[in-house]
Amino acid sequence: MIRNPLSHRITSFGFMELLAEQDGKPLVEFLHFDGNGRTHLHDEWEHCRVVKGGGIIQVGQDRIEVEKDSVCSIPPNTEHWMEPDGVMEVLLTYLPKDV
Repeated sequence: MIRNPLSHRITSFGFMELLAEQDGKPLVEFLHFDGNGRTHLHDEWEHCRVVKGGGIIQVGQDRIEVEKDSVCSIPPNTEHWMEPDGVMEVLLTYLPKDV
């Protein structure tokens, strides 16, 4: 399902859609995983809410098992990635590191 076709982008893990931005930086994104994400980090807090499916969210050294309606917060500058168990859809919200 495409919610915002102007920002729909195919990725190595599935697809993503930018839902809100400010000053050229993402505020809210929707990600659809049908493959593993890649290791990365951000300067901001990343708050995740699983809206469909489940899997693992790797945050630093911690493997967090998630399912629909699970939430987790990823601190700034912390390596992380997502590993779906089949398909996983996640709503991400980014907040400045000083919040």
